[in-house]
Amino acid sequence: MQASALRAQVLERCRRTLRHDINNAVQSIHSGLELIGKCLAAPDQIRVSPQECLALLQQQFVTLRKTLDRLVDEVAEPAGPPESFDIAALTADAVHLLRHERAAARAKTTIAEGVIAHASKVNIRTIILAVLLDAIDHLAADGALEVDVSQGEQQAVIEIRSTRAITDAAQTSTRALVELAKRLLAEEGGELNVRTLNEGISTSLYIPSPARRSANEDRAAQPARVLIADRNRDAADSLAMVLQLQGMQTEAVYSGTALSEAIDRFSPDVALIDIDLPGCDVVALASSLRERGGSRTLLAQVSSSELVKHQAFDAHFLRPVEWPQLQALVARAKESA
Repeated sequence: MQASALRAQVLERCRRTLRHDINNAVQSIHSGLELIGKCLAAPDQIRVSPQECLALLQQQFVTLRKTLDRLVDEVAEPAGPPESFDIAALTADAVHLLRHERAAARAKTTIAEGVIAHASKVNIRTIILAVLLDAIDHLAADGALEVDVSQGEQQAVIEIRSTRAITDAAQTSTRALVELAKRLLAEEGGELNVRTLNEGISTSLYIPSPARRSANEDRAAQPARVLIADRNRDAADSLAMVLQLQGMQTEAVYSGTALSEAIDRFSPDVALIDIDLPGCDVVALASSLRERGGSRTLLAQVSSSELVKHQAFDAHFLRPVEWPQLQALVARAKESA
């Protein structure tokens, strides 16, 4: 649904370019038909033969067909599974598609060759167009765009800088188009970050690359990592010991401060979090973790009574945690690694 919503907004904004391409093709055919009409009406006054007119008209129909096929592909092409593709070429095509936007036509691009991403190509194209359009919409009259594509250590990186933007990073991050792009990119295993520059805004897209995918596959083959955060030390330590006997790597913490640090350091596949853990707002912490995007820990809230599962959590366990439930959550985490 997020991909469809974002694509609909992007296509609505791209209508100017699409209309221009269709009008060019139709105008060429119209001119060809007028030329044939003149050949038939006054053959002695036209230096082009009817056969040459027909050949020209046929070529114009071929051009129109290609244009319409391309437009249909861009509108109706399904997202499809993740694949490896040239993100540099995809970014260059996106900038070209928006060439009728003044800022895009004048954009300074620094695009490294051979930068490869691994994700749904259609979704990534939609995300790039969305971020470009949002940047264009919020430029000052004398503002400019710079687009850089580079290969990071484990990710392909696209940075879109807006000089003399009319908003700051906080405002940019909460706009609907950027929010949709951020959520869709997170589903692809990537991340979108916005920061304020001296003279504008920088929006960076971090997209999984084949190297990142290999690292994730290696992690999927490793023992599951489970973090247990519980105010009851004995309960946390006992569960950690049981899970270690099952071949898992575990760590137990007993406060909110230790939980936040352990998630960053231990990078667990699953975190079992006592909903009444002292020292932090557990729900706020879980929500913050969800906003990070990219590859993420599955979170389970643990309580002694029937509580409604908060949307920031992936599961709700009652004490004592039942092994089949936990095993299913661990398996789910390893599948998404």
